[in-house]
Amino acid sequence: MDTEKFDQLIKAYQQGGLTGEQKILLDRWFDTLAESHTPASTPEQLEKLGQRILEQLERQPEKVERHRQGLPRWLPYAAMLLILPALGIAYYYLAAPERSSVTPISVLEHDVAPGGHRATLQLSSGRTIDLSPDREGIVVGSQIVYLDGTEVVQSAQTDTESQVLTTPRGGTYQITLSDGTKVWLNAASTLRYPVRFVAAERVVELDGEGYFEVSSPPDGTAWPFRVKTTQQTVEVLGTQFNVTAYSDEAETRTTLVEGAVRVINLKANEASRLRPGEQSILHASQTEIRKVNPQTVIAWKNGLFHFDDTPFSQMIKQIDRWYDIEVQYRGAVPEEVFSGKMSKNVNLGVFVDFLKDSGVRSHISGRKLIVE
Repeated sequence: MDTEKFDQLIKAYQQGGLTGEQKILLDRWFDTLAESHTPASTPEQLEKLGQRILEQLERQPEKVERHRQGLPRWLPYAAMLLILPALGIAYYYLAAPERSSVTPISVLEHDVAPGGHRATLQLSSGRTIDLSPDREGIVVGSQIVYLDGTEVVQSAQTDTESQVLTTPRGGTYQITLSDGTKVWLNAASTLRYPVRFVAAERVVELDGEGYFEVSSPPDGTAWPFRVKTTQQTVEVLGTQFNVTAYSDEAETRTTLVEGAVRVINLKANEASRLRPGEQSILHASQTEIRKVNPQTVIAWKNGLFHFDDTPFSQMIKQIDRWYDIEVQYRGAVPEEVFSGKMSKNVNLGVFVDFLKDSGVRSHISGRKLIVE
């Protein structure tokens, strides 16, 4: 494979200079690799994979413009590093053979494993159940079962009582509510919901981050669905959206993927209607509406970090929750913004190498990430 030419393509991609069909194709390759969970395991396989990408890119009309000036982004091989551990480390060597003495991330002496499927379920009786880390989610009904039908617990709750699903730092979990609505909870989040919706509305309470696919009631009634947080209420009838409402963050963000929602700022008592591709940012009594790429926001649900001109401080919040670490700064917080995709199923050492190659020095000490 012509690694020099491949390196130039990656560099153009990371610097924002790759446009048109080439960028679309490269994006598709990265997404396919991230979601396949089938990393190539040998140098020969990786060589063939890189060659196939290069050949397909070369079939497209070349549309490479001068890269736009801006703050530092991931370095040339970052895109490959971010997708899968095996592929990333291999390309690290392919693109930079002079660094072949680098210790593979998987054998670093000090490293932190990624999070996984972790959650607890609190029943109305107060009993708490540790949900299986080998399952991805649960379904609530007359019984509580995992997604594969395995029983969690026989539910003897009355229709009006509530349960609480909680994910720790480093944990995610999915739940299907009694009306068919699906909710994915990100790390360090809590969802309170009724065992069964019985009034002419459906209300849940969220602290943290959740992605919602709201289902229409099975009986055809137009019951509204409301997601309450400390600062806002989101009202929908049937739609897909993401709410980020962590108590340790000043902003509450609601991103609409599909359908329509109304976001009510409780302090200002004002409502804003969102269209697909829009995000509301609530800060105190102020609400700002802006255009975003929803797939960037909901990438966490699909096992990815996706940064798009993301400030360092916002990016590191996602990292410390997922790896359940403490971040300490020895100096000022970096002001750079970052763009790139990263599998969540990699050790923290991958991210540390990234920071190093982006000009940000850091190291792992126990469960602390020290940023120099």
